[in-house]
Amino acid sequence: MADENTQTAPVAGAEESNATQENKGFTYYFSDPDSANAEMHHVVITLPYELPELPWRWHTEKPDDSLKDPVWDLKTNGWVENSKDGQAAILQEATQKIAELDKKNAELDQKSVELDQANDKVDAAIKAMQQSQQMQTQQSLALTQGLQKVVEGQQQTAKVMASMQQILVGMKADQAKADGTPATNQPTENDKKQENGGN
Repeated sequence: MADENTQTAPVAGAEESNATQENKGFTYYFSDPDSANAEMHHVVITLPYELPELPWRWHTEKPDDSLKDPVWDLKTNGWVENSKDGQAAILQEATQKIAELDKKNAELDQKSVELDQANDKVDAAIKAMQQSQQMQTQQSLALTQGLQKVVEGQQQTAKVMASMQQILVGMKADQAKADGTPATNQPTENDKKQENGGN
């Protein structure tokens, strides 16, 4: 049976033996969920020394007191209620998967918010660029219209100057007829002074 250095007990007596041995050594928990012997599902072992490495099926984590027949589950890496069809282990595994999915869903929601914010910034930049292009187009149109008016003004000035020149030529011709001197297209000294600003 058990020697003085090790003590094994089923779940029912584990609480009492654990309390008396707790200050004398280190408590470990053994679990063989596949054993036909229900006493091997959960065994408390107290040793006077600490193990550097735990043997197969030994654990330092104590099972929850609410479990009636706790066994160690390798999938969940924790204590679960023993059941013939493994419903408790399946439920615990499903709960863990739901928690993981909730976490991933929260991460996706956060990424979606960040993506929406980035899209808003891109939309704002595009809108600002369109407004800038519209202003440039309006400025270009105003400049083109201004230049067109300047050109039209220059053309009008040229027409006025040509008309004035024709009038002056006509006046000289009329004056020459009146004086009896031949009309020439050469400017007179008076015309040259007027072209130079009267100097």
